[in-house]
Amino acid sequence: MSRSLQSWARRQRGRYLLRRGLNLTQQGNHQAATQVLTAALAVHGEPAEVLLRRGLVHFQQENFAAALTDFDQAIALDPYQATAHGYRGLVHYQLDDEAAALTDWAQALALDPGEATVRYNRGLVWAQKGEYEAALTDFDLALEHNPLLAEAYLHRGKVRQALGDMVGAVKDWEIALCNDLRLSEAHQLLIKNQENVHNFDLQAQFQDLLPEGFSITAEQQGTRLTLTLYRPVGTPVNYFKLPNALRDRLVELQLPEVRRFRLIAKAGDSSLSEWDQTYGIYDKAPCPPARWRDAVATTLLLFPPLGILALVLASQVEPAYRRGDYPIAARASKAVRKLCLSSGAIMGLMLFGLASYGVYTYVDGEYPNPAAKTAMVESPKASNKRL
Repeated sequence: MSRSLQSWARRQRGRYLLRRGLNLTQQGNHQAATQVLTAALAVHGEPAEVLLRRGLVHFQQENFAAALTDFDQAIALDPYQATAHGYRGLVHYQLDDEAAALTDWAQALALDPGEATVRYNRGLVWAQKGEYEAALTDFDLALEHNPLLAEAYLHRGKVRQALGDMVGAVKDWEIALCNDLRLSEAHQLLIKNQENVHNFDLQAQFQDLLPEGFSITAEQQGTRLTLTLYRPVGTPVNYFKLPNALRDRLVELQLPEVRRFRLIAKAGDSSLSEWDQTYGIYDKAPCPPARWRDAVATTLLLFPPLGILALVLASQVEPAYRRGDYPIAARASKAVRKLCLSSGAIMGLMLFGLASYGVYTYVDGEYPNPAAKTAMVESPKASNKRL
């Protein structure tokens, strides 16, 4: 057998043994995979690749010393192998050598900035060290290169929570669950913090009503909303006008199920309350307009199908208000108005269509298309040619 043929056969056997080792690894037979990959080292044309794969098998078996040896040798043979640097960083981290891990990951990212897993692993380390801005940057870049990395969303949400961005944190945990429903931690964090986000959004609705330097927190408890006001010492506030402004804003918001609000006020760092009163939200709100005239006009003149529905809703406005259900009365009043506007729009479109059809018919009758009538008539030149 010629030397070139022997070399070719050697390379083919090396490739076969590498594929065999990878298949055994996927099947979970790590011991056999290690033996086959060791045999592949002697005949494979790229030993650095074989060392990387055998190092991964050792890493999966938590045999970190052997994995480190294989990764060291792989990098010695091919210093530009980003994946080997990335996995060696993981081994260093498992061996409590955080500095070496960060050095390896930095080298891996210098060779391949798109290594999403390396970005994710380094982001975890930054987060554990409390360096949240650096962690957020790494998680952002990891997800930019791999948007399906569910655990990166989970931990980026934790970082955002630590930075005070609860809205962003909840959004990340929701996306994490969309990518992997098995992430129970994301589900637990969502349940725990969604109510806090809701309350945070609520308190932002009242901040513009307060003088500079004042702050307010909101907490919904069943049908009652508790608003806690904090004022600077030496800055007065009118506790007879402020509740009315808060009530007007709550009437605009029409929070589901909330019918009362409690206002607690404190000055400075004092734990004692200087004001504590509970108010009905809709006690002083006037009855919303039933819009009977619009509903009748819609039924008789514009578009009866929507008009009948508008009449039914108009009849519900005052009864709902009398029984204290202001939100339902307000929604019914708005619905009547929308139905009337929709009816007017539909009728306008119908009239426009009829008018357009009438104009077209008139023009066609008065000015028929000459091409349609002359197409069947021979031109004088054509007749002369025949003669």
